[in-house]
Amino acid sequence: MRYFLSFALLVVSLSAYSQKQGLRGQVFWVSGNQMPGPEAVLSPNQGASREVLIYELTGLSDATQVGPFFRDIKTRLVATVQSKADGTFKIKLPVGNYSVFTKERHGLYANLFDGKGNINPVAIKPGEYAWKTITIDYDVAY
Repeated sequence: MRYFLSFALLVVSLSAYSQKQGLRGQVFWVSGNQMPGPEAVLSPNQGASREVLIYELTGLSDATQVGPFFRDIKTRLVATVQSKADGTFKIKLPVGNYSVFTKERHGLYANLFDGKGNINPVAIKPGEYAWKTITIDYDVAY
């Protein structure tokens, strides 16, 4: 019995370790006056260290939106990852559809939606790492 349990734990550990798909990307912070003009000096996007939260696919009806921020998300939190100082991140995830948010001082932030009312969706396919660029731009003036 003891050997069976050890073998079962080994199999579970190896299957989690061998998972070869997930999400990778980069988080950018953009702020200030971004109005185009002849004398405009636009600052480049800056990589940002943020906590990135991955939820089961979340629709607008599954969360409360206050301004550009979300709270009270009703879908399950699947994983979190901290982006590096340059904004890059990578995390293994099971195959599926997810919504991606960043944690900000005033709540969770996401600014992209699909035509079905899903918040910042991403699809994870077998054996692939999906790429997600996250632009945090709630402090921009246009």
